[in-house]
Amino acid sequence: MKTIRFVIALFFLLLGNDLTFGQSGSISGTVKFTGTLPEMKPYKVTYNIDVCGGDKSLDRLIVGSDSGVQYALIHIEGLAGKKETVSPSKYVVDQSDCEYAPHLLLVDHGDKFTVANSDPLFHNVHVYFAENHASAFNIAEPVKGMKVVQRVKKPGMYLLECDVHPWMNCYVYVGGDGYAAITDTSGKFTIPNVPPGKYKITMWHEGWDTKISAGKPEFSEPVEVTQDVTVVAGKTATADFSLK
Repeated sequence: MKTIRFVIALFFLLLGNDLTFGQSGSISGTVKFTGTLPEMKPYKVTYNIDVCGGDKSLDRLIVGSDSGVQYALIHIEGLAGKKETVSPSKYVVDQSDCEYAPHLLLVDHGDKFTVANSDPLFHNVHVYFAENHASAFNIAEPVKGMKVVQRVKKPGMYLLECDVHPWMNCYVYVGGDGYAAITDTSGKFTIPNVPPGKYKITMWHEGWDTKISAGKPEFSEPVEVTQDVTVVAGKTATADFSLK
């Protein structure tokens, strides 16, 4: 009996208090813009105006209350997570009024997502690996109401563009390990159920410097900021980021 008690005591000693009973923690924080907001002129649309409208915003920096930045991705580096499971499509990117919505979509690894065309005109969805801009696949959606279900096996960030309407783009992040979040309209985020430990956490934003070249918009490279964070069981760690 003494041997059993000793083994149990040693087991919990090795685990440490933070890991007792498999308890997890979380990470919360904000992404804020601290610089001078750029002034972006609308893009002048010259065709399909009846559907697309005459002007389109090229703003890729969406700043809300208290300088919070929407559509920033937060993810934990190198944390092995849940096993890949294939589920029915529950994530949707919609092409409506010649824009993608939402502008950044988080998809769990193994899950499918749907690309829909709500416009009465031809769109295509040209998907690139964001890290090297290599083409991943290209989908034509010529008919209003058309929907294509797509599963992406490789985790990472993907850029979606419409070759017909060059101002249209959005991003899909395939989470891989599940430890990721997107900031809301106030620039806030939370990553729940994180095992205790020390991690590198990265904030990704697509960038906001945009110029017109040969009549088409050219968007800047993404911005990434990394910091260290320690997660303690049963508690919420804070990770705040700033852009300028």
